Amino acid sequence: MSTKLDAVTEFAGRLCQNISENLEERTNDFRAGDGFETGVNSVLSALLARQSALAMGLAESPSTWSGHIAPLILRSMIDLLITFRWILLDPRQRAQEYIDYGLGIEKLLTANYQEKIESGYEGADVRGIIESNLGWIESQRFQMFVGVNLGSWSGSSVRKMCDEIGDPDLYKFSYTPFSACVHNTWNHVGKWNARLCRNPLHKQHMAGTIVEVWPIVDFVFRACKYLELVVVEFDRYYEFTASAVAPIAAFNSAVEVFSEAWNSKAAGATDA
Repeated sequence: MSTKLDAVTEFAGRLCQNISENLEERTNDFRAGDGFETGVNSVLSALLARQSALAMGLAESPSTWSGHIAPLILRSMIDLLITFRWILLDPRQRAQEYIDYGLGIEKLLTANYQEKIESGYEGADVRGIIESNLGWIESQRFQMFVGVNLGSWSGSSVRKMCDEIGDPDLYKFSYTPFSACVHNTWNHVGKWNARLCRNPLHKQHMAGTIVEVWPIVDFVFRACKYLELVVVEFDRYYEFTASAVAPIAAFNSAVEVFSEAWNSKAAGATDA
């Protein structure tokens, strides 16, 4: 590899290939359960695919390996992990509740679009959006039988969900810290988008900035970790044994090659 960019590209490519292999092995011609678990299979398989997509999206976008973007993705992955584990405490009931909530929210959105049309709105192709949304809803259930829940889909707080799955630390040390980035609270913005004003007459106020720290490879490790935690739960539920290398092991192998290439004299000289 002649440049650090080559090292990043190779590293990201190896991880993305591993993520794809893990997903394909578990979802290719996927069918499990006793014939009455359509909802469970659909939800667990789709959530695994979603977690894989988030991990892959982070891995294949090196410019996101900073505190500005990566926590947004990781927070979503943590949220999914909590949801996945919580559903598994009562799979049939909770998988259906998860689906019902999503259908209801989509039905409400469609009704809101319809209201915009009735008020005279003539902007974007709202009618096309309505038609598409209704088609998606009715491919699963007649719209008249879809209820709308304006609360939490689980009827519980995330903190309580973590308590129920037996992992309160997931809420304290993962979900909450990354939520600061999602909600733009000062304990994130003050670290990543503020610096002390250089003018001593300005009473040490903070000035807006974009802290340039890149690449923070630990964010990529965390994506692999949160993916593997979902994979482990999936395999445990279905008693599935995979042949693909686990995401964390794939990361550990790839990061060694990446580190050597990144720190090589050739890479440093090329980028100087």
